[in-house]
Amino acid sequence: MHTRLVSYLLDNRDHIIENWLTEAEVPPPNKSESSEQGLVPYAFFASAFDSVLKRLEQGSAAKNNPEALHLNQFLGITCDCRERCFGGRVCMELHDAGLQAFMSVFEEDWDTDQEFNELDHEHNKDLINHALSGFFGQEIETCHHRTFRSDCPFVAHN
Repeated sequence: MHTRLVSYLLDNRDHIIENWLTEAEVPPPNKSESSEQGLVPYAFFASAFDSVLKRLEQGSAAKNNPEALHLNQFLGITCDCRERCFGGRVCMELHDAGLQAFMSVFEEDWDTDQEFNELDHEHNKDLINHALSGFFGQEIETCHHRTFRSDCPFVAHN
């Protein structure tokens, strides 16, 4: 669907994942146990990156890989949502940090060949944001923790 964009992002995969890993500010669990894998495991970022690219290629028909590491597998163990604050929502923080990480490869000091113009940047940002939203939308649908938290913005209110 967006072959040039997907190819460019794939060429810069390691940089994007490294930025995403270092920029995501997620709160540790209340029981401060340290984890050797970090608050958000690298495998999650790698599989999320692959899922976002798949969404850019296939559109909204793309599904998350069921064998990949998912939010439920570490949320509440290595990191946790905090009450009543945007920055404390792990899913929202990972989405926002992901968008920043993906867009970092379009900055002038990174894209020195000026492969994409300013209009391309805005269009690509919209596409990437939409792909990230689709990815995290599926992650949130299966999040076991959202139903236990009355302050989760994704809990259906009656």
